[in-house]
Amino acid sequence: MMPLLETIRAYLGRCPLQASMRTDLKVRPATAAAAGGQDGPLRVEPGWWRRYHNQLFTMALAASAATAAAYLLIGDELGYPDVWTGLAIGAGGALGFLLGHRKQYARVAAGEFIRANMSRWQRVIRNLGGPVALILSAAIMVLFIRNEMFGQIIGFMLAVSLIGWATYGITILWERRHHTTLIAEKGSMYTLDTTAEGENA
Repeated sequence: MMPLLETIRAYLGRCPLQASMRTDLKVRPATAAAAGGQDGPLRVEPGWWRRYHNQLFTMALAASAATAAAYLLIGDELGYPDVWTGLAIGAGGALGFLLGHRKQYARVAAGEFIRANMSRWQRVIRNLGGPVALILSAAIMVLFIRNEMFGQIIGFMLAVSLIGWATYGITILWERRHHTTLIAEKGSMYTLDTTAEGENA
């Protein structure tokens, strides 16, 4: 069959199947070529949880709920220095993300964080990043509880909540500005062009 197609193309000067090829891909060309790789085909329309801003929203909401619950349980132990310390740490973390998010997300858009494009060491770091952060957070909480530093618990959770909401908001604004959506799945992050879909986020 293929020799016959090649013969037809030689006579016609074009590929007979060219007209049937789709050109309206929604994925950015920078990431589409490498996205299949070892991770299989790239999702063109990922689900709700695969969208990175939804993951950030869920984490920020959970942190806020945990902060509110902690306040109801140990609010009497809360001091104003703890609140201001938590707000200062949260504001510092949010400012740090604001200053560095353009460079970080530009690397994502360039396809650097697609798992198939990562080095072995980068994969290890990405796989361990989340668990290590959870372990460190749990260790800090245990330290506070053992030393009866209950006010610091609320301050720490307030900082985490503030950083979470700031990260979510900044990410949404970046996506709207660039007409794209950040996707996080299977250890990879890439961008999905929303212009063709008429989306704003």
